[in-house]
Amino acid sequence: MRLLFFLVHPAKFNFHKIQINELKSRGHHVDVIITKKDILEDLVKKEGWEYTNIFPEGRKIKGLHVYLAAIISMIKTILRLLKFTSGKKYNLFVGDLLTIVGRLKGVPCFYPTDDVLRQVPEQQVFLITTKHIVAPIITDLGKYNKKTIRYDGIKALAHLHPNHFRPDVNRIHEKLKNKDFFIIRCVKFSATHDIGKNGVNDHILDKVIEKLNPYGEILISSEREIPEKYRKYQLAINKNDIAHYLYHAKLLIADSTTMCSEAAVLGTPSIEYDNYFNEIEQMIQLKDEYDLITCIEPPDENALMIAVDDHLANLSEKRLQCIARRDKYLQDKIDVSGFLVWLFENYPDSFRQFQADPAIQYRFK
Repeated sequence: MRLLFFLVHPAKFNFHKIQINELKSRGHHVDVIITKKDILEDLVKKEGWEYTNIFPEGRKIKGLHVYLAAIISMIKTILRLLKFTSGKKYNLFVGDLLTIVGRLKGVPCFYPTDDVLRQVPEQQVFLITTKHIVAPIITDLGKYNKKTIRYDGIKALAHLHPNHFRPDVNRIHEKLKNKDFFIIRCVKFSATHDIGKNGVNDHILDKVIEKLNPYGEILISSEREIPEKYRKYQLAINKNDIAHYLYHAKLLIADSTTMCSEAAVLGTPSIEYDNYFNEIEQMIQLKDEYDLITCIEPPDENALMIAVDDHLANLSEKRLQCIARRDKYLQDKIDVSGFLVWLFENYPDSFRQFQADPAIQYRFK
């Protein structure tokens, strides 16, 4: 088969990494297109893939309203995707905006998402134009649920399921191997769907670092600029090793639903502090049904500090509890990448089999 993946964010790389490597190992031809976005290109390079960056300058357009900039960026992206695919033959496309190119060129496209429609309504352009949507069962896509291949899992299980990920303490810096350490994650909140959202700002960062300092080392992973006094804590590691650090951390404090869900899958206690979790079904499930995440909404910094104190007072117990709950969660869910490799490799027969019996996905555990 000939497949084309379009990766626009580090989270997309993580979601598809196992699938791309497995498809390549089985002899399929897989092309990878990326854009400049955070550490995405570094991750792809370290994976050793051949790839094409169609936006080495980045897709952000400064000086325009965020919505106007997004429309212009979308048009430019479609034109560059059309140029890249001109004269090439593919069996499948995977990724956003390839949904439109797929329609124009008659190539079936899969659009994977875990974004709730009411939270990210702008994704409708992909939901309308794609041949197939791939999303967790728990993700509500409204009227598009009927065209969705719904899997029983979450995005983090695509690359962190035990079938594919083994934590390795040797990937951790020598100075941290026998020490307690904590990770703080700060996102940038610069996307169209981030308008009006808040998280770990500099004021919160000050208070959290003050709390954590007496208990161990602090590592900060930040998309945004942080105060100079805290740059000594910034992670300077092989970008592909972050999951190993996250597994061995005693606690994650973040305004990132992606990293908090990854911590849950790894059995690492986490506190999510942002305005997102209560809009995302999978985060609510991780919090309420499996008790794998502590979630607090700004501006309730008092509740955040109480949660941090509670974790610091019971670090070992919290970790053991989290691992036990994670094990129960894994028993209930599927190996997402195992399922998707089967789906892509055997398409369209696999899709017909799934339509006839959605429970076929539970073969992949």
